[in-house]
Amino acid sequence: MTRPRVKHAATAVAATLAGVLLAGCGGQSPYCGAVEKNADTLNSFGKTRTDAAYTSYSKTFKSIAKDAPAGVKDDWTTLAEVTDGVLAAQKKVGLPLEDMRDEKVVAELDDAQLKTLNDAYEAFNATADQRTAVVKNAKTECEITLK
Repeated sequence: MTRPRVKHAATAVAATLAGVLLAGCGGQSPYCGAVEKNADTLNSFGKTRTDAAYTSYSKTFKSIAKDAPAGVKDDWTTLAEVTDGVLAAQKKVGLPLEDMRDEKVVAELDDAQLKTLNDAYEAFNATADQRTAVVKNAKTECEITLK
């Protein structure tokens, strides 16, 4: 009588293990799919300094955060928030991000405007840990190498 139980238990364990292995190999998680779909945008993060590019970065971070594992969900969300913060600061001072390279235009900003921008840039630049975490997670979780 104990033999059939062992046989059924072994069959159940084998079926469960096969399901786990197939899920890991065959199907891509929504999170990994989102990272892979947006790899070009993620790899260009910060290189293109325009309102349109930063809007795209923010949307990408928010999209990925929806499906991100708990361990990096907050990191993706923080990246979206600080990117939105840069855009909000630029809008508040009435200066598109792409105009920040024009020294004459920047020189015309008053102290309050400069502080608004500086605060947003400091928050943006303080996300090294979050950027490191999402890059590491994309590599370990999805086998996707981000720059």
